[in-house]
Amino acid sequence: GPQLAPEIAEAVADLRWANALVLVYPTWWMNVPAALKGYFDRTFLPHVAFRLPSETSEGGNVTNTGLVPLLTNIERIGVVTTYGASELVVTVAGDNGRGMISRAIRPLFAPDCALKWHGLYSMNEVSEQELKDFLRQIEDDYRHF
Repeated sequence: GPQLAPEIAEAVADLRWANALVLVYPTWWMNVPAALKGYFDRTFLPHVAFRLPSETSEGGNVTNTGLVPLLTNIERIGVVTTYGASELVVTVAGDNGRGMISRAIRPLFAPDCALKWHGLYSMNEVSEQELKDFLRQIEDDYRHF
């Protein structure tokens, strides 16, 4: 395949080594920030994260995306994100970041890859206690992730 830039080769090696992926980011306009999307675009490459199915290949679990996953070492994804909007508004508007991660990225991992999602909704309106509770939940859930 093509020669990867050193920083991309390092990121690919990290992905091939990891058994879990934790993403922490702010949700902007119902999607992931451009830097995270750029990370996916630059590292989730053919022959790294997936391959196209072949009529002559035996086996190979083709996912509902039509791709054969190659990062099956990753068994868990955790997401911690913030939203300026309420959970109702995010749901009605469509949470594009959540959709991309759950329906496009997760199928490139282990077939039974678990997704744990933590969203702090209406982040500009939460009380100090609500924020503390959210952070405590994150700490508890990721202690043994």
